[in-house]
Amino acid sequence: MERLFLQKVVYLSRVKLTKNEMKKIVLLLAIACVCLTAATQNPPKWMNKTKKAVLTVTTFDKDNRRINATTGFFITETGELLSAYSLFKGAARATVTDTEGNEYPVVSVIGADDLYDVVRLKAAVPKKAPYIPLATAPVAAGSPVYLLSYSTGKNVLFKQGEIAEVSKLNDSYRYYKLSFPLTAEQVNGPLLLPTGEVFGLAQEDASGKKEHSYAVSAGYASSLRVSTSDAFNTVYTTIGIRKAWPEEIEQASIFLFLLSNNQDVPAYLETLNDFIAAFPLEAEGYMNRASHYANNREALSAAGYSDCLALALADVNTAIKYNKNKGEAYYDRAKLVFSVAANDSTITDPNWTVEAAIAAIGKAVAEEDLPLYRQLEGDIYFYQGAYEEAFDDYMRVNDSDFSSANSYYWAAKAKERIAGAQISDIIALLDSALSKMGTPLTAEAAPYLLERIEYKVQLSLFKEAIADYDLYYNLLDGKVGDAFYYYREQAKSKAGDNEGALQDIREAARLSPDSPDYYAEEAAVLVRMQRYDEALAGIQKALALAPEFSSCYRLRGICYIRQGKKDEACEAFNRAKELNDPVVARLIKEHCR
Repeated sequence: MERLFLQKVVYLSRVKLTKNEMKKIVLLLAIACVCLTAATQNPPKWMNKTKKAVLTVTTFDKDNRRINATTGFFITETGELLSAYSLFKGAARATVTDTEGNEYPVVSVIGADDLYDVVRLKAAVPKKAPYIPLATAPVAAGSPVYLLSYSTGKNVLFKQGEIAEVSKLNDSYRYYKLSFPLTAEQVNGPLLLPTGEVFGLAQEDASGKKEHSYAVSAGYASSLRVSTSDAFNTVYTTIGIRKAWPEEIEQASIFLFLLSNNQDVPAYLETLNDFIAAFPLEAEGYMNRASHYANNREALSAAGYSDCLALALADVNTAIKYNKNKGEAYYDRAKLVFSVAANDSTITDPNWTVEAAIAAIGKAVAEEDLPLYRQLEGDIYFYQGAYEEAFDDYMRVNDSDFSSANSYYWAAKAKERIAGAQISDIIALLDSALSKMGTPLTAEAAPYLLERIEYKVQLSLFKEAIADYDLYYNLLDGKVGDAFYYYREQAKSKAGDNEGALQDIREAARLSPDSPDYYAEEAAVLVRMQRYDEALAGIQKALALAPEFSSCYRLRGICYIRQGKKDEACEAFNRAKELNDPVVARLIKEHCR
């Protein structure tokens, strides 16, 4: 063969050719020379074994249609492999095929980088996979390298060359320029050192010149891993194959939480199953799945899951088994059981009643008397109507570093329901709740302020109530409705501030012009101010909206009496009587004999 090749060279040297013809022939001879060299090379002995780690990777869409296929290679005996990220865009599943024709499913995406077009995957291999060990250090320019291609049978397809250039990928890894181009079958193949270690994943020259090729560090590709910040990263969301969990349980837990708000009920159950498979000894997975079963019974039943409460209880018991902190485990149980029982009074299973929740939280407290546990115990007692027990629990919380606006608020609500409770004590608890919210107060304090206002009004502390109304208004930047102005008007009226009351009730009427009550209240304020003509005008507006508004007729009669118009007053009083006004009889007796 060599002799024929040399004869061809000699013959061509004697033939007169054009310049372009000569260039084409030189290029063909160069390619032939490379092929001849490759054909005459023998692979290193280790390559016969190493080639078994090279794979064909095939991707499919959600309709099971083939998307593409390329090369990949195992880097661990457990089935981890590297290949091209671009192959997996839009993929719903993928398979790998080894040199003996065995096909295995890709079960997860461990890590990916779209910029360098690499992906780290996990395939489900039934036993130890043949793999290529990773090079432990960057490779220098000029180093000899081998490119190994996928091949079946006894064939070993490889190419030999050297590293032309080395550039920095990051602090630890490199990007390489190679001395040879690639064929389509060689793209994404492993680049090996003479020692048989893989240092790169082969990639085409993006410029299209086909004179060189490149390689991204295999060490870098093998370092890629999904993190919590990647939960909604399009690099991963464009791939339909499930993603591997972060190795650290804390990070995996955060990842699980993020997914909980972005998957439907059946899909999230699959995610929980996968989490438990990845972390079988972690209580958190079982407790989360128990909560999912218990709180999504209807949706899961529709999806084919029966007796979700029994499944949830089994997971709760497993969580207790694996949780080293038994107090926490019983607390989690009590919280879940209480949530289910409080929202579904039809449940008869004794494991899912409020009494069962009390029993569980009692065990938690027995393990360790923590304020968190007492808070939940107080909530359960409050739900049962055991207000004294609830109040005692809330005050235990308030006497600890765990005290909060919420714990003081619920102490106030429990106190309110205890016979003989003093309103001043309730106000003091609400004062503490607001104090816990810090200064300056924010809009979050608004509900607590409304509660305190109600109690201050009960104690006839109208000026203090008005001050709280004003603070409430400021906290909400004036974004209040007509009801606010009505209730503040009531407080101002009782405090003797008729001008302020009139201003507020008119604002309420402006915001809700179809409410006859506001016009009637405006008229009542005007009567107290002895502005009877204006009061009568307000009464007329109210009656136009509600012609049978009995108290408006009584109020109209009062205006007429004050104006000395007895006949008109008595006519109005009698109309109020016809409409069953409860207090007009006294006025008729006094003015209409």
